[in-house]
Amino acid sequence: MAFLVIWLMMIAYAVFFAPSGSGGIEFGPLLMGDWEGVDPLILAIFNSLGIFPLVFLTLLVPNDRFRWPAWPFALVSFGVGAFSLLPYFAFGDKPPEKKRRGPNWLHRILRSKAWLIFVAAISIINFLTVFRGFSPQAYAEAFQTSSLVSVMTIDWFVLWGLSVYATYRFLPDANFKQLALLPVVGPILVLLFNRNSNKTQ
Repeated sequence: MAFLVIWLMMIAYAVFFAPSGSGGIEFGPLLMGDWEGVDPLILAIFNSLGIFPLVFLTLLVPNDRFRWPAWPFALVSFGVGAFSLLPYFAFGDKPPEKKRRGPNWLHRILRSKAWLIFVAAISIINFLTVFRGFSPQAYAEAFQTSSLVSVMTIDWFVLWGLSVYATYRFLPDANFKQLALLPVVGPILVLLFNRNSNKTQ
């Protein structure tokens, strides 16, 4: 029920309460790399919304034993973020199946050291871009004037919370679970530190 309520609240915010203007920040130019004059924190949040789906693919697909297949929701999250993942968590739960969905080669890739290091590396590199010099005031102004920045900020916080929840839910016996609290990279670090343990299976 909590996931459903959050999902409905996000939709209501995006439709009725988010700023109606662009604040000079458009999705198209950001996607195409036109970042001139855009605050580094805005860029880091925007880019991390493209990394979070990789995190959820890595967390959900190898543990995909629930009512609905996880991969469509994770893939759609590349475009709409938590708006696609919340229904999965809200309605997809049921007692685990005996077998996981998906081919074994995909599970091996998503659990491989190379994949985990790749996702962790791009997460950390994206975070480091913030140190080019961000302005909390500029971000606050963009949040108040830009529909894109406003909605993607809410989306980012929900994705962060979902990633922590998914880590604790699907890896209940993993070591260093507290690392999941680190935004974006945290769940991947948990998987890295537990690669050789059956606690992540």
